[in-house]
Amino acid sequence: MPFVHTTLHVADLERSVAFYRRLGLPVARRLGDCIAFLGEGETLLELIGDGNGPVDYPGISIGFTSPDAAALARELDENFVGPVTPGPGVEFYFVKDPDGFSVQILQG
Repeated sequence: MPFVHTTLHVADLERSVAFYRRLGLPVARRLGDCIAFLGEGETLLELIGDGNGPVDYPGISIGFTSPDAAALARELDENFVGPVTPGPGVEFYFVKDPDGFSVQILQG
């Protein structure tokens, strides 16, 4: 299963984008006004700045893709969160690892 991104929930998206661009990460793509993916290659940094802060998960998570994200989420954590659908064609689930860190499983 590919490791695709790490997510940071940020207070000011544009300020954070500018900061990581100064570190050499180009903007790979944007989803609306509140999500930006930065970096090159297969693993990216996802910044979410929707003004709401964390919702049902802490401010950082690591992301993987799975051809059956729902089934994998159920298998890994009976208390999974999802499906989360922030935009058309995007669906993912959150599970906790054994130490309580959030892992995002994207349908893909």
